[in-house]
Amino acid sequence: MKKITLLIALAIVVTACGGKKENNESVKATDQIANYLAVKDALVLTDGAKAQSAAKAFLSTSENGSLKSDLEIIAGTSDVKVQRQAFEALSMKMYDLVQTSGSDSPLYKQYCPMAFNNKGAYWLAAEMEVNNPYFGDKMLHCGSVQEKVGG
Repeated sequence: MKKITLLIALAIVVTACGGKKENNESVKATDQIANYLAVKDALVLTDGAKAQSAAKAFLSTSENGSLKSDLEIIAGTSDVKVQRQAFEALSMKMYDLVQTSGSDSPLYKQYCPMAFNNKGAYWLAAEMEVNNPYFGDKMLHCGSVQEKVGG
């Protein structure tokens, strides 16, 4: 019994002291990705109030100034059309962030060629299945995976 207790205590100490240490930047990037995905998921549902709430939560925790203006637009309205336009710019900035800071989990850069009157637009998703934030349930699966990033 003493050996088992000692082994458990040793395992806890090794895990606590020698485990993977994430730097502050990596943790912040992970939080930002989770917040971004919450906004994306609300837009997939075409839920302007939910997207607005998710953007407000993202704004309150983000220290990244480059994301602020797009998040303020999304947080400032429940108009999904306006939110989706700001989300396009936010998505490209998040892509750049993931390219620089990395991501613990894989993300998928997805593309819809029909978004914004056939101009096309990208977004990031945690899953390979395309769930389009620019069209929601009107054209939920319109798009394709362009690239795996992070993870």
